[in-house]
This record gives sequence, C-alpha cells and structure tokens, in this order.
Amino acid sequence: MKVLILGASGATGRLVASELMKRMMSVRIVVREHAVLPQSSKENPLMEVVTGDVDTFTQQAIEGLLKDCDAAVCCLGHRTTIRGIFGKPHRLVIHAVQKVTTAMEALSCSQKLILMSTTAYTNKQDGEKDRFGEALVLSLLKVLLPPHRDNMLAADFLVHRIGTRGAFSWVAVRPDTLIDAENPSEYELFSHTNRSPVFNAGKTSRINVAACMAELLTDEQLWEQWKYKTPVLYNKLG
Repeated sequence: MKVLILGASGATGRLVASELMKRMMSVRIVVREHAVLPQSSKENPLMEVVTGDVDTFTQQAIEGLLKDCDAAVCCLGHRTTIRGIFGKPHRLVIHAVQKVTTAMEALSCSQKLILMSTTAYTNKQDGEKDRFGEALVLSLLKVLLPPHRDNMLAADFLVHRIGTRGAFSWVAVRPDTLIDAENPSEYELFSHTNRSPVFNAGKTSRINVAACMAELLTDEQLWEQWKYKTPVLYNKLG
C-alpha cells in the first residue's frame, strides 16, 4: 500500500508517516521547501518526499500525486502564530480536500481518504447537537478564527457534499485536545462526542491519532465500521 500524506511535516503528520512505515507501507509526503524532517524518516526507503505548497498545486498535479496511491491522509493545519491564524491561505484545508476528492473521483480507483478533523466539528447529519453555550462559542470561533472555519468547511464538505456517493471512501477522525506522548496508548473511538469540547474537553495524544489512522488503513473491518463517518478519538482513561 502507498499513502499520500499532506501536512507530513506537522506535529501529527510526521507521526502518521512514521506509523505507516512501521507497518511497511510506502508513503509519499508533500512538504514545503524549508520543512524539517527527522533524519531517520528522510533516509527510509519507504518514504518519497515531494517539495511544494499544496495550496498552489494544480488539479493535474494532485492527480499525479495520487495516481499510484491507495489512500491519502490530510493532516494539514494552520500555524499557531498571528500570521498563521489570520494570514493567507484562509482555506488551506478545504481547498486541499476539494482537490483530493476531485482527483479521486477522476481516477475512480476505490481509494481511501482520512481527514484529521476536530471535536469542535459537530456532525449534525449524524444527530449531534451543541448545547446553547457550546453553539455560541463555536459560532464565534467560526467567525473570528479563519483556521477553525477552514476545518469546519473541510469536514462539512465530506459529510454533506461527498457523503457516500463518491468512487472513494473517507473517514474524518476527530481528536479532542491534542497532547504529545512518546508511545501509543489505549484509545477509544466513539460515533459522537461524549464530553463538551468547549467546557469539558478530553485529551488525545498525537501518536494515538497516528496509530488510529494507520489501523484504519490496514484493518479492513475497522475501515468498514467507520467509513463515511466522523469518529471521535479520545485517550482511554484509567
């Protein structure tokens, strides 16, 4: 299996690449010119590095990247700086998801797509509802913070525009507050949030996000369970 990873130089994306290569899967990663990658990853024969800015890639270029891949993982995000939060591109994630899904439709190869989303996304189509306070806060974030709006648009695109009609299948994994940890631990997947992402957020280690995505791509039964859905990922307590 070969997997295209967007956002592979980020804190979570690089872990996804590592977890996939541990399972002897080939990865093609797209990183910006000055991205810093672990030396062990750069020297791994299972990794192919493509340099460039995803937001400027043409549709034809995206199709070329996906042509011989079985799956794609999008871990794109905005930098947590003033420029990263309020500067361009404002729609990095949604534009990437639109390009990838269009390419997958054109290729018609039964590929898989995993989007790293967030518990701040409410899947209303699946019956989720925000309480008044949560809805107010999340609505304000959508207006005031372009990265939050971008993430919501990307998940909405898969849920409402793509749905189950595509030539490919998808899963949008929703971790809660991301933390760092050295090794994977036990985690749980839920169809809905079971705690408030605003007032009682849980925790999810980035390495568990990576392990979960790797399991989804290698365990066909698990993929069938969660495809076209937005599972919530928490570290298992106790």
